[in-house]
Amino acid sequence: MKISFAQFSPVHGDTVATTNLVAEKAREASNSGSRLIAFPECFLTGGSFDDRESLRMAAIDIDRGDLAPILAAARDTGILIVVGFYQIKGAQAYNTAALIGPEGIIGLHHKMHLPFMIGDRFVDIPENSAPSVFDTPIGRIGLAICYEVRFPEVTRTLALEGAELIVLPAAWPEAARILPDLFTTVRAAENFVFLLASNRNDVDDGMAFMGSSHVIGPDGQEIINAGIADGIFSVDIEMEHARVKSIIREPGVYEVHPFRDRRPQDYRICAMPSVV
Repeated sequence: MKISFAQFSPVHGDTVATTNLVAEKAREASNSGSRLIAFPECFLTGGSFDDRESLRMAAIDIDRGDLAPILAAARDTGILIVVGFYQIKGAQAYNTAALIGPEGIIGLHHKMHLPFMIGDRFVDIPENSAPSVFDTPIGRIGLAICYEVRFPEVTRTLALEGAELIVLPAAWPEAARILPDLFTTVRAAENFVFLLASNRNDVDDGMAFMGSSHVIGPDGQEIINAGIADGIFSVDIEMEHARVKSIIREPGVYEVHPFRDRRPQDYRICAMPSVV
C-alpha cells in the first residue's frame, strides 16, 4: 500500500490558494496510486501569529465550508488526506489536524500539548482529550501534532487504542532537529507502529523549517526521508506489520513482549498532576 507526504511551501498569507493547492496535490498523489497523503502542521493557515485576534482572522472555519476543495478531492479520488491548520469553532481556537476521506471528515485532532511559541500561545486546549484514533479503509490511523512527539504517553495511548499508522503533522525548525532525528524513531519502535511525520521546509515570518519529513517503520528503521527537497514523497508499507507487538527470535527461548509485559498498575505516578 502506497502512502505519501507533501513537503513544499504553502502560498504564504493566502489560505484559499493554499487550500486549493493541497487539493491539487492530493489528486496528484492519488493519480500515482497513493492511498493517503499528509501535509504539515498549520499548513493551510501558517503558524506564526502575534495575537489571538489575527490568528482567529486567518483560521479555518469548517462549518463555513473552508475545506470544501480538499473534501472534494478526497471524495472524487478516494484518497485519505491529513492536513493541519488553525481552526475556529465558536469562541474557541485550536491547532487542528484533520483526517479527511471520501465520505468527509473522518476525525479531527486538536493539539493538547501547546508550547509557548508562535500561534500556539493563543489557542485553546480541547476539553475532549479522547485518543485521536480513527478507522479508515486502510487501517486504524492515529493523529498527533508536532510537539506532542515529546510526550511518550501520547503515542503509547494511540497505539493502545489500536493505531497502526500514526500521522504527525509538524513545523520543526532546525533547533528541534532532535525530534525527527531521535524522537520519531523511538516512538515508532517502542510502539511497533508506522509513524509518518510531515514537516515544513520553508520560511514563515522569519522562522525557517528544516524539512526531514519521513516515515519510520514499526522496527524503528527509517523507510524514507525527504531531506530539504520539495515534492510529494511516497513509500509502500504493509500495515499488518504494525499489528505484531512482540519480538520472537527463538520460540520458548528468546521472546520479548513489550505490550503484554506492561504493568500499568505500577505507573500510577504518570496519571498524577505535574509539579513545576
